[in-house]
Amino acid sequence: MKKVRSYRLAVFVSFMLMAGCSPGLHVTDQVQQEDHANEIRRTLPRDEVSAILASGFYTISERALSTVSVRQLGLEGMRGLATIDPEISIVETDGVIKVWYGDQWIKSVIEPLAYDSESWADAVYEVVQAVWFYSSDVAATNAERIYEAVFDAALSNLDIFSRYAGSHEAEGNRDRREGFGGLNMTLHKIDERFLVNRVDRDGPAYEAGVRKGDMLIMVNNEAVIGHSLHDVNEMLRGKVQTEVALQIERPSTGITQEVFAWRELVIAQTVWADYDDGVLTLRVARFNEKTLSSLSQDIEDAVLMHGEALKGIVLDLRGNPGGLLKRAVQVADLFISGGRIISTKGRHPDSFEIFEADPRDITNGRAVVVLLNGKSASASEIVAAALQDRQRAVIVGSSSYGKGTVQSVQRLPNDGEITITWSRLVAPSGYSFHGLGVRPSVCTSGIKYDKDRGPALSESNGSDLLTRWRTVGLDDRQGRKQLRQTCRPDSSKKEIDMAVARNLVLDPGLYQRFTGSTTLATLAQ
Repeated sequence: MKKVRSYRLAVFVSFMLMAGCSPGLHVTDQVQQEDHANEIRRTLPRDEVSAILASGFYTISERALSTVSVRQLGLEGMRGLATIDPEISIVETDGVIKVWYGDQWIKSVIEPLAYDSESWADAVYEVVQAVWFYSSDVAATNAERIYEAVFDAALSNLDIFSRYAGSHEAEGNRDRREGFGGLNMTLHKIDERFLVNRVDRDGPAYEAGVRKGDMLIMVNNEAVIGHSLHDVNEMLRGKVQTEVALQIERPSTGITQEVFAWRELVIAQTVWADYDDGVLTLRVARFNEKTLSSLSQDIEDAVLMHGEALKGIVLDLRGNPGGLLKRAVQVADLFISGGRIISTKGRHPDSFEIFEADPRDITNGRAVVVLLNGKSASASEIVAAALQDRQRAVIVGSSSYGKGTVQSVQRLPNDGEITITWSRLVAPSGYSFHGLGVRPSVCTSGIKYDKDRGPALSESNGSDLLTRWRTVGLDDRQGRKQLRQTCRPDSSKKEIDMAVARNLVLDPGLYQRFTGSTTLATLAQ
């Protein structure tokens, strides 16, 4: 799998600015303006702000799926300052950018070259510096709010998945994707106290002696009372292999003691397994760094423990919003013996990739049923489309969300990040499911489940529908919308889905019929 290249922007190219002083400024006004200039230099250091803006502009212009110039990003970014103060307006005429505050013209800037990210970043800074003197809202803000206003506006004309995250939000995103240094325990705040309501038996907190039901009193000699749950969780987190001292009280004994634990890499659980009468159900909440290893272990354990009694697997991806592309590819690879899994293509040369499966099927050919609903997106759709197109699984549920694009995440110098849509996903059969979704072979949308009679499968004109699904044009929005309505997206997790899945797994003849891709199934009472 190719690594995304990171770009560091360290050299800044100067450019000429045509600045106009506001007419009629008195000496007192000039002194105040100089004071404001000194203040903005302290609050928003030019080199730091320009470096972050330039890095973001360069990333977006280079990697975006649609062609966009740095000029477009810079102009829209300047206009985004109006979200801080609506009195700010930007007018571009014949290569000159005029900055207005209300009905007063305050500065003019000559446009830099269209693809010069450093110069456009400096130009945005010049605009911020100009309005700082006039706008109390801008003067009262901080660098992070400036980045948010500029990048949100710059990205607004692309797509809903391209976005900016500040350092705090980006840290949370990275924690969910990659994990964080922690103790593998969770807290629940009751009034002003913090109850330990879960401790992982394999985690550092349990090894140090912390148990479910304990009350956390202090972290590194700092009392937790009066703090928010978020703040206390931040106190518990830190670099991997660093020590943290905890003072806990055990209500059952009334004893308070201090224990010491070493932080380890904590990656959120995403997989839950359940075995019942020949069927292994694997619920996957999202795709992170731990998903593949968890699924592999659960399947291997079930095969070892149950042997031939294990008839098949239900992979429940309902409500799964996606996650890491490479993990989705690897999960699909668990079930497929060689051949295409998915391919990607975009504007940037590095966005063209083909992902192939290795020859091993970890399930040894056992039946696989995938559950989808209207909230199954992105990585979930990669797995479902690959298994369906390769006739390796029966898809049950409703049409999925239809997010058939890949986002590249670029870390910025302020530890924030730009997420930019940079390629489209193409299923093995050649169709893009963006705005369309993956079509279940067994559609339960709009069907009520009769527990007494159970689900009955009936076949409809599936071959024609599936052909149309795979050949409808990407730009044919009306056609794609109509096709989605043949199995309307349903965001619920319906009991009938699991009932149908079990029937398919336990009935080899039925399963074989619906993996052939020659029929499309609907459900009737």
